[in-house]
Amino acid sequence: MLSNNFLWLLAGILLTLGVIWLWGRVKRWSHRRRYGDEMSQAEMLIGYSQRMVSLIQDRPGLSQLLTVDVPAALEVAQADILFAEARALVSTKERGLRLPIHNAAVRRVAAGGAAARVTGPLAELIEQGRTDLSWTAVWAPVMRGTELYGLWLLGQRGQRRAYSALHLQWLTTLARQAAVVLETVRYAEREQHVAQKLQALYYQTVSAREMERGQLSRELHDGVLQDLCAVSRDLKALGQPHLETLVTRSDEAVNVLRRICHDLRPPFLTNNLPLTLETLVERMDAYASAPVSIEIKADALSLPEETTLAIYRIVQEALNNAIRHADASEIVVRLTQYPDRLRLTITDDGQGIEHSHDLGRYVDQGHFGLAGMHERAKMIGANLDIQSAKDYGTAVILEVPDL
Repeated sequence: MLSNNFLWLLAGILLTLGVIWLWGRVKRWSHRRRYGDEMSQAEMLIGYSQRMVSLIQDRPGLSQLLTVDVPAALEVAQADILFAEARALVSTKERGLRLPIHNAAVRRVAAGGAAARVTGPLAELIEQGRTDLSWTAVWAPVMRGTELYGLWLLGQRGQRRAYSALHLQWLTTLARQAAVVLETVRYAEREQHVAQKLQALYYQTVSAREMERGQLSRELHDGVLQDLCAVSRDLKALGQPHLETLVTRSDEAVNVLRRICHDLRPPFLTNNLPLTLETLVERMDAYASAPVSIEIKADALSLPEETTLAIYRIVQEALNNAIRHADASEIVVRLTQYPDRLRLTITDDGQGIEHSHDLGRYVDQGHFGLAGMHERAKMIGANLDIQSAKDYGTAVILEVPDL
């Protein structure tokens, strides 16, 4: 009798376990049919998080990840990301699609801070006339703190599958990570905008300064210089011995003034860069303590005026630096023309420039020559490299591409 009771108890236990096992299988089958195969949340998050790190300062890449790659993993045919611009959320896909950030429905959607199925606020927003969003099944606010950077919208899943709570959790996590990326992008765009404004201001200043130099050169040449030349001629015509000293000083003043006019605006700059550089080197060699020479391997050059002027100013600044500070025994300028570029080097065997790549240090100390050379190179789309080492001299290398 006891044995029979035991067998019935064992049979009941086995039956119960079988029912539980069968119920679990049915439940998993039902869950898989409704939501699809379970995804590893950790694996998915790690994979997409790593990709987001590589998308810093890449808004189009982030849009691709959120509207194409992630939806494909979820079997979602349609998705969109509305980025916050000014006072509106602007679609990256639907032209003209804009939602006001301060709309009451948008604020309620953002207030939740997590991905959710489209009910309540967003459904109300769609019903208010945004029929182009009627495909949306899930939204996820792209937020960091209280700052709304965008709204991530995903459509219905394929095969009539729904979004599980797990899906919504890691969509929320991805949206928050995307907000960090967008915050970084926004800061980078602001810095770039400020840098572009400063660069434009610098270009305007350089252009205005060159115009003033040209005007001053013409006024000095056509006015004061001609008057000095006339005075010098008159003094020589008098032929008085006691005026010889005055004649000499007058000639010296004429030569100095001519040199100033040449520095302000070289006469051959617009149509003959090699000749202009040769004249510059010859004049600097006359008063430099070290010999200054030039080697030119270039045919007739046809360059825009702003390009020739920038090259001339860079050479002028590099030679001035070498003569004043290098304590060199030789300074050489080389101009070489290649099929695809113009290469110019100014080298010396002097004491070198310490921290030549740290332009900020020199700007902070009030020395703007090196930074100015780099900016002038940028203005003409050229590459400037300054190679220097203590006691091993300096090489200033300028390459102007696409001649």
